[in-house]
Amino acid sequence: MQKTLTAIDVKILQALFELGPRNLTAVAKKVGISRELLRFRLKRMRDNPKFFLRMHTAIYHTNLGLKKSIVILEAEPGMEQLLFDCLLVNEFWLYVCRSYGIGEGCTAIYAVPVEHCPELEEFIYELMRLRVAKNIQIYWTTCFQGGRITQEWFDCNRNRWTFQWDQWIKEVQIQTTDLPYTLIEPKAYPIYADELDVRMLEELEFDATISLNKLAEILGISPQLARFHFHEHLIGRNLIEGYEIFVMRYGDAPSVMALFILSFDSYEKFAKFARSLLDKPFILMMAKAIGENTLLTEVFLPLNEFRTFIDKLSELARMKLLRSYKYAIQDLRIRRRQTIFPKLFKEKSWIYNHKKYMEMLQQKVSTCLLMPEQS
Repeated sequence: MQKTLTAIDVKILQALFELGPRNLTAVAKKVGISRELLRFRLKRMRDNPKFFLRMHTAIYHTNLGLKKSIVILEAEPGMEQLLFDCLLVNEFWLYVCRSYGIGEGCTAIYAVPVEHCPELEEFIYELMRLRVAKNIQIYWTTCFQGGRITQEWFDCNRNRWTFQWDQWIKEVQIQTTDLPYTLIEPKAYPIYADELDVRMLEELEFDATISLNKLAEILGISPQLARFHFHEHLIGRNLIEGYEIFVMRYGDAPSVMALFILSFDSYEKFAKFARSLLDKPFILMMAKAIGENTLLTEVFLPLNEFRTFIDKLSELARMKLLRSYKYAIQDLRIRRRQTIFPKLFKEKSWIYNHKKYMEMLQQKVSTCLLMPEQS
């Protein structure tokens, strides 16, 4: 069985991002293949662990009244797994992963009701008081701009990626500064959804290919009501920002996934750099730190190209186009991800129980620290 992506696969992945994985007829037409061949190639990429194709709907959390935060923590020695478990206590987590590079610890992503941001910070810093974590960094961010796979760096004749780093350096210098709305700091965090919308988003985030008829069946509503909410609410009220199309791009080659924190001296330099990455296949996501000219981006590269990427960041720093950079490598053996949380949304309002989270956190740490003495 073939173990690498082909030119047709890359065209399919690009079309899925642009048109959405629920519109397979349009995707097949854009790629220039039959719908049957499209389904065959999608099944091959989904079922083969060498590719691990997954398609999720990307939610625009800002219009749900939620503010995103990326947290990087170094664990106290011996507390690495406890730190991971503690971060899951707060129910508003989206992603938690063990990481290393900026110390041995974890990275986490939260989306919390905007009025409860100070309480999330108190929750995170409690981990330091309890001596589970140290060197905590909290970045409040915009929503995320998803990465995309394009043909730009793919050799269609030889079916392999070509990493044109020197050309990218030139691109950074000549880019414009206009960015997608996902990388623009929001002026407000309205709640445009009702409870049915949030339940639909949960299912769509898990599987972006699900049909509206199947969605209606799962939720126990009519197909007509499902179509109305999808088109008038989810699309019409901008609750969906796009699609996340993930695939293992590099076959058997050893690869690295890392979260980078990149800082710039001006908004112009930040925007040019961010724009240069919008069509690069090694980018998984990007976000702007609120109130800072700082870009947080997750990259996915073959190991040897990862080191070249670092070299190019160093070159950009010498050119004064980048002020600083640091990164946390993701330990993909130990990570968890969850969808939006309908159980915490009632009567167009989020239920954030700060007292419960703090008590549960303290109890978890206390119990864990007592266990060796009792054994």
